[in-house]
Amino acid sequence: MKIAHVSDTHIGYSAYAKIDESTGLNQREIDVFDSFERFIDRIIQIRPDAVLHSGDLFDSVRPTNRAISFVLDQLRRLGEVEIPSVVIAGNHSTPRLQETGSVFRILEHLDGIHPVYKGAYERIDLGDILVHAIPHSDGDDLIRNLRSMIRSKDAKFNIGMLHAGIIGLGVFRMNEFNEALVQSSYLRKDMDYIALGHYHGCCEVAPNAWYAGSTERFSFAEAQQEKGFMLVDLEKGSKVFVPLVTRRMIDLAPIDALNLDSLTLRAEIAGLIESSDLDDNIVRMRIKNLAPSLYKTLDFNWIRHNTTAATHFELKYDLLQEGSSVQMTNTALDSLDREFVSFLERFPVEKANKEVVRTMGLSYLHRGMEESD
Repeated sequence: MKIAHVSDTHIGYSAYAKIDESTGLNQREIDVFDSFERFIDRIIQIRPDAVLHSGDLFDSVRPTNRAISFVLDQLRRLGEVEIPSVVIAGNHSTPRLQETGSVFRILEHLDGIHPVYKGAYERIDLGDILVHAIPHSDGDDLIRNLRSMIRSKDAKFNIGMLHAGIIGLGVFRMNEFNEALVQSSYLRKDMDYIALGHYHGCCEVAPNAWYAGSTERFSFAEAQQEKGFMLVDLEKGSKVFVPLVTRRMIDLAPIDALNLDSLTLRAEIAGLIESSDLDDNIVRMRIKNLAPSLYKTLDFNWIRHNTTAATHFELKYDLLQEGSSVQMTNTALDSLDREFVSFLERFPVEKANKEVVRTMGLSYLHRGMEESD
């Protein structure tokens, strides 16, 4: 009896300004699509008895029609091969106001898909497996839901599902708005397995409780993490991480500019660029202890020209100011449209279609730059 545990797929996420040439869409959005499709491909090959998605299926409360259509097509494939799936809502896809409604209602119409999104504990009977599912909730509601998770003697296997940061044995949080946190003492030891979601790294929190991690990298804090899903054999008690192929994210070793002159700093930057694998990767270069006078000598056009092979190249530096260090990211490497798209993706847009806002905003920016030339 095997289950596949996946989480934090964040379908609809996009970042940076790189465009996929074959589709004309944001490259990172396509990367996220591709990772999820690879997951579905592997599941169809492996044929587990159930798939458990422990939250943040979508990246936002109001995903685009493109993201919704893609998810429906992929989940439909699981229904066609009769692999039942339980999907709980995470903090990214849970509206702050109940009257807003949930996109998860659409999933109710798919064969074999069991969405849990109404903020309350639910039991999903999958034959020998009884799933105790808790969607995103917080405060007293979360504690109440956790206390409702009681092992059933009638089920061969009892599986818990939860989307929250766990504290106590360690701190597993993402420092995101609306995230839920719970003490590790609430993780029931009598569950055969607890499928956790929210933290993007695959790790064991307790012998029977694991984060599967995310299926893509969404920040440089995840650069060294493998991405994939968990395959759990409930009878043997084995737990195996199954990696997925994803675009590499590389955080280069920092350059310390404290005692460098402009020529030496340029040589350090050139050497790091030449020795690094930039091709099609997401790369960040960091410069520590950069004096303002030395900052003014940086040739950003030269850096940009020599890093075009990367899907995205980011320069971050600690600028010294009167004995203190101020961390900054250079906007000179990014065009205004890239900065606008990045800003738009980091903040929610209420009562508006984010795709429309993106298109109109870029149109106004381009018009303004043309008029200023």
